[in-house]
Amino acid sequence: MKTYKLLLIKPAQILGGRPMKFRTAYIATRALPYLAALTPSDFEVSIVDDNIDEIDFDAPVDLVGITSLLPQVPRLIQIADAFRERGVPVVAGGVGASSVPDAVRPHVDCLVVGEGETTWPQALADFKAGRLQPEYRSDTFFSMENMPAPRFDLLNPNGYMRATRVASCSGLSRIPIETSRGCPHNCSFCYVSRFFGRRMRLRPIEDVVREVERFPGAYILFVDDNIGAVPQRAKALFRALTPLGIRWFGQFSTLAADDPELLDLAAASGCMNAFIGVESVSAETLASVHKSFNLKRSLAATLGAFRRAGIDPHVSLIFGFDGETPETVRHTIDEMVALKVHLMYASILTPLPGTELHEQMEREGRLLHQDYSLYDTFHAVFRTMPLEPATLEDLYWQANARFYATPNVLRRYADAVRWMRPGRFRPYVHNLIGNLYFRKLIERRIHPLSGGIPRD
Repeated sequence: MKTYKLLLIKPAQILGGRPMKFRTAYIATRALPYLAALTPSDFEVSIVDDNIDEIDFDAPVDLVGITSLLPQVPRLIQIADAFRERGVPVVAGGVGASSVPDAVRPHVDCLVVGEGETTWPQALADFKAGRLQPEYRSDTFFSMENMPAPRFDLLNPNGYMRATRVASCSGLSRIPIETSRGCPHNCSFCYVSRFFGRRMRLRPIEDVVREVERFPGAYILFVDDNIGAVPQRAKALFRALTPLGIRWFGQFSTLAADDPELLDLAAASGCMNAFIGVESVSAETLASVHKSFNLKRSLAATLGAFRRAGIDPHVSLIFGFDGETPETVRHTIDEMVALKVHLMYASILTPLPGTELHEQMEREGRLLHQDYSLYDTFHAVFRTMPLEPATLEDLYWQANARFYATPNVLRRYADAVRWMRPGRFRPYVHNLIGNLYFRKLIERRIHPLSGGIPRD
């Protein structure tokens, strides 16, 4: 049986005219190891993570596959052009390529749009038969049943940060695992409901447990956009995870605060920290982006519900909505400090192609450019009102620096006594370590979620 050499590549983001490289990346990519697991056995698969590895453009391969998020699309195009100059066919996919197919299509032999569970095996079969099509498009959503285990063994084992000892006793890097897809909400700036649907698709719980068991003692990052979106299923999942003794992090809607049993079960199963999409403290702003459900209870009450369960929440904020001023930015940071938020993820409003927000900005002629490497949520890429884009970027970095300044760290951690009860100190300490990591990068105007620790 003929064996084909397949090279899978995760592109880096181009900043300052060159790919951003890390000494160590924050977390291993899940997309390519999962794609490798979907690949038939007559392909010899290798994976290169452009963030930490060097690409051998002369590698003897039969086919190259590239998947990316939107900010990595310009680098995807560079890589594809280089291999195609040698006559090596290139297949591209992922949310990035699917978002801007017209930009990617001229640079690849084949474009895979949408989820790859059905299209990827067909593309490979057609490649072997010599009839690779220019495009494959998923017409239906994948059920999430019988998902293979990602081939993490194909990644560079030294390229990813080890989880802290308070989060993991295994010495492993953080492990990304998926339990569901979709989001029932329809926030105008978010691509999730557009690309993955508003109907939640739930992976069988026994399959999730089986994958988690492959990484005893690891710190698990559940990559679902809202792991508590279907409360009864989430509770069943948490009960199944509890005997495994893991520690984990996941994304929750603020609506989870209405269900103490859900949060208690999450904490009992090992949830230390929860990412909560607060986005804004302005009721008018939240209503304008279809996120009024965040107004159901006060932010203090929402945070208190998670904390009572022993989960220390992370707060996500977005700056750059219409009406943003230096005063509103300062007020937001003051409120986060007063509420003793221990870790904050701030971003700049970004009109991602395929979202309602992008359609609005395009219609109003407010997009500044189509340099997708800057559509990374920490560059201003549209005309903001009333702030100038450059002013918004400066305010954004000032807000981050102010939140993580030593006096405000001390103010935010003045509630140490409530976290010193047995079993509850880990989330607190884990976030304190996170503050040190965030502050180190923010001092260099590098977003902590940009992917890792940059090479000097």
